[in-house]
Amino acid sequence: MMQRLAWHIALVFPLCVHAQGGSVGHVPLFRAAHFDAASVALEDAQREMDGELPLYSRNLPLDASSTLGAWSVEGGDRVCRMAISSPGAKAMELLLEDVAVPQGATMQMRDAQGQALGGPLTMVLPEGVHETSTALVPGDDWIVEYREPDVDGARGRFTIAQVGHAYRDVETGEAREGTCHVNVVCHPESDGWEGPIRATVRISVVTPMGNGWCTGTLVNNVRQDCAPYILSAWHCGRTSTTAQFNQYKFYFNFQYATCMGGAYSTTQFMTGSQLKAYSDDYAPQYQGLGGSDFMLLRTNLPVPLAFDPYWAGWDATNMANVTADGVCVHHPTGAPKRISSYTQTLTTGHPMASSGLMSHYKVVWAQTTNGWGITEEGSSGAGLFKQIDGTGPVLIGTCTGNSSGMTCSNHTGLAYFGKMSYHWTNNPNAANIKLKPWLDPDNTGTLVLAGSDDPCAIPSGVEEDRGGNMFSIAPNPAHDQATLRLPASTLLPAHALLVDALGRTAAAWTINAAGQDLDLLNIPAGAYSLTLLHPNQPALTGRLLITH
Repeated sequence: MMQRLAWHIALVFPLCVHAQGGSVGHVPLFRAAHFDAASVALEDAQREMDGELPLYSRNLPLDASSTLGAWSVEGGDRVCRMAISSPGAKAMELLLEDVAVPQGATMQMRDAQGQALGGPLTMVLPEGVHETSTALVPGDDWIVEYREPDVDGARGRFTIAQVGHAYRDVETGEAREGTCHVNVVCHPESDGWEGPIRATVRISVVTPMGNGWCTGTLVNNVRQDCAPYILSAWHCGRTSTTAQFNQYKFYFNFQYATCMGGAYSTTQFMTGSQLKAYSDDYAPQYQGLGGSDFMLLRTNLPVPLAFDPYWAGWDATNMANVTADGVCVHHPTGAPKRISSYTQTLTTGHPMASSGLMSHYKVVWAQTTNGWGITEEGSSGAGLFKQIDGTGPVLIGTCTGNSSGMTCSNHTGLAYFGKMSYHWTNNPNAANIKLKPWLDPDNTGTLVLAGSDDPCAIPSGVEEDRGGNMFSIAPNPAHDQATLRLPASTLLPAHALLVDALGRTAAAWTINAAGQDLDLLNIPAGAYSLTLLHPNQPALTGRLLITH
């Protein structure tokens, strides 16, 4: 077995570090345990036989506390430096625990000459969270530089508990995915799927043994409040601990610049999440699955608007077959984002047919203009999409895996995607960890929801225009009746339109008073937008949830 111990060399590492202020100093060296490539290869082969998540790195223990680093004061910053080494690694990432740092603290990796290896990591953690991870940085030795404002007497603290020693499937120039894949900027394959492409993220999954690649989708919810929910596969995170979920990384817009390849960036990523819902369906008698294999994560921080995110819509209707053509957007082997297409009717089944479970869609991949995209390791958790007229693309399933033998040179076989309808309520899990309570928290009964570039742009029940006019809807959620209240400056009579999540008009009223009751008795439960219209004033729109 691979050696699990690490040790601290209680000497200084004689590297010259060119600090910001021009001084030169020595920093202590922390070296990870020996990486036993032969043992890891045997373990990887066994993991593949067992259907476990493939790993791109092994987590080697390291006890490199900030109290053991070399501290100095440079300008207005306190700086802590230490050297990290894991010989033979293609790249390294640090898994941090016991993190308590002041606002404005950053961490950056530098080479022996002091040159920055990527941008600094802003160490922003929500209250109660004390774990995080750094970017994956090429090389097997570099210097960690931690900075914090020198504004009071208290120092931040952190412990580098483990080094992720990356040995395959990382951005070091080698081709790892198959050659048949279609880049997400290719046309015509990407036409009409721009939203789902932006919603798709690469996930660095942290487990007790090491880290692996999966794919996830940023999903909308009926409240449309921009909650940062990411839907993926339970087999990806089944062995992760609460602390390790806080060390997950979510990469947005990791894709090639052109259809033929070219540049890409890994700088747009978020760190940390909480497990909210999951299928809890691990069943050895069914080759690991006794359900639809999903997990729902909520990132610890909001998604930055600079990432140009898209919250994908979904269809949780129970469908035995799907006749519409569609796509999967995914990160095969953790590589830049690809798109695979299907044109055959989706049928229902399970990766182990003899189980009799009807939890998955069975997908046959199609040849398209620019390739014959399939799914591979790293595609796990990726979204399967179809189009709905008037609504746009919606998520209908998440990737579990392929039938054996599928490769870029052998396109035959099936890909299996856990069905949204099965995620919704049908797994052998507790009621509070099914998908429905999280994506329809007010129990509106909504089964189809459109995607959105900015679902929280409209406050629930209240909207204000540039002139300061405001209206409110109460109660919200409502049952059989709600009251629309308008400012005195509103021009009347006006028209109010109630539109459902699919863009269909569900009701219309003429509004003659600043406070008017709306009859909702015969309107189906669900999520709606209410728009107030008058030819001589700006339109106002708010949201209304109806439950019965």
